[in-house]
This record gives sequence, structure tokens and C-alpha cells, in this order.
Amino acid sequence: MIKKRSSIFYSTAFGRNDGPPLYYYNVLGKQLKLETNHLVPEGDISRYGKFDYHFWVDWGEDGLPTDKAWRIPEDGGKKIYVVSDYHLDKTGYRLDKAKQFDYVFLNQKWYLPEFKKAGIKNVFYLPHAAEPKAYPHFSIMKKWDVVFIGHLQDYHAGNGININRIDVLDYIFKNIPNFYFGTRDSSNPGINMFEDAAKKMCQAKVVFNISVGNDLNMRFFETLSTGSLLLTNKIPELKSVEERGLMAGKHFVAYESLEEAVRLIKYYCEHDKEREIIAKAGYRAFLAGHTYKHRIQEILKIVEGGVK
Repeated sequence: MIKKRSSIFYSTAFGRNDGPPLYYYNVLGKQLKLETNHLVPEGDISRYGKFDYHFWVDWGEDGLPTDKAWRIPEDGGKKIYVVSDYHLDKTGYRLDKAKQFDYVFLNQKWYLPEFKKAGIKNVFYLPHAAEPKAYPHFSIMKKWDVVFIGHLQDYHAGNGININRIDVLDYIFKNIPNFYFGTRDSSNPGINMFEDAAKKMCQAKVVFNISVGNDLNMRFFETLSTGSLLLTNKIPELKSVEERGLMAGKHFVAYESLEEAVRLIKYYCEHDKEREIIAKAGYRAFLAGHTYKHRIQEILKIVEGGVK
């Protein structure tokens, strides 16, 4: 049996080699046993031969090639585009690029109508995931009542309301002083990222999440991967993970206001048994259906089965 070949395109010109593109590369090659080649989206790739699949997984600025006019060659391979950061695209570049692909998968459900309106037929919603090796579960003593790790920019809370994350964290801190919050340090990428972030989340009784707008973010799944209790804002897109087996109150906890968030944090800090039951259930459900391997298997099932 001939092993299928896959290319995966992403640029490392921005000084990063992490995140979803690298997860896809590792899963395709090491877990699904495809012959997988990481190619930079530039120049002529014909010397590498033909491929069964061409994956393009964007990741922030890494979604943009050095040569914006560059296109994946037509060699018979199915062209698959995973759009992870469309909400950051102010130019419409990703929407225009999506027209070059046979299958498009959006990590933000709200933009499906926009892509369909643009004439992209095979476009599907694919939630984010997490890589357990990047965000591992540590058996470690609880040190913090609550932990938040993420960017500190403003976020859109719906109904035209923009809220500064720093103000949100300040409110939580004033009510729950035993609170660690941190963000990425570009001068030291080992701080508050991957294993370091996972250790801090594992040291938390509650991990506090703030989604940007109505988007179900990566941190949702990364927290589940660590096995700590996830407290996230209640957004409409939570219905999509309920359809995939993740239920609020059973696998994670959701809040509608900051006052409710504080109340829930205090409650679960005082009720260890209830907290751990939900946290462990969330961890098991994550491992059973929400890793990058599961997402890639879903993509291949759609691509090979012609699911509409």
C-alpha cells in the first residue's frame, strides 16, 4: 500500500515555529503516518513531487506568505485551508485566498455566512483544539485560586460593547487576590506559553478564560488539556461544543457577568470535590474528542467522503 503524501505550508520568517501549523505537521506525520513535508509558501515546489493533500494552516501573521501572490500548484492534490485567525484579518486577504482551495475550515463559526456569500462552497466550521504534549496535565499542588494567561488587548463583548481585558482582570484581582495573571513575553517565549503556561494552569483551582467576541478560543481547549477547572464566558458558540459532547456544568463552567464569575470562582475554590469532578470530566472529554488528531481526522473524513 502506497503511503499518502501531504504537504503543509507555513512560513517561519516571522521567527516562530509553533502553534497549529506545527501541531498539524506532527499529527499528520507522526500520528496518522502520512509522508508529510513542511514547505515554505514560496517558489516552485514541483521538485518535491506530487501530493495527495496540501494543507495551509494559518497562525496569526504566519498565515501571510512573503510573496502574497504565491499559489499552491495544481498537481491533483486536494487543497485544504484551515483559517484560524480570520478575526485578525483587516484586509480580507484570508477570504480572498480561500477561493484558491478545494476545502476551507473556519475556526470561528460566525464567519461561515461571509465565506459562503463570497462563493466558497466547501466551507466548514472546525473548532480549535489543543495538543496534550504542548499543554500537558501535571499532578501538582494548587497554588492559586484563579489563573489567567493570555493577551491583554480590548475585546468585543457583543452588542457593540468593547471591554478592556485589564479592567476585567483588575476586577477579578480586587475580589480574589490569590490570582496569577500573565501574558506572552516576546523576549522570553518560554514564559506563559506551552509547558510553562500549563504548569501555572495546573496550579490553579480555576482557570479564567475571556473569549474575544463570540469566538471559541484556543485557551478553552488548552485549559481542558491541563485538567484544571475551566471558567469561560458564556457565548453562543458554546452550543457548537455541546453538540460535540462538551457541556457547561459537566465539563466546564460558564459565566455571564463578572459578578457571576467572581461568585463561581469563590464557590469552586471552597468546594474541592465538586471542582475536581468537573475538571476531570472535562479532561477526559477533551482527550476523547478535541485534540488536533481528532480535528485532522474530521478534515480527512470530509475531504475523502465528500461531506457537504
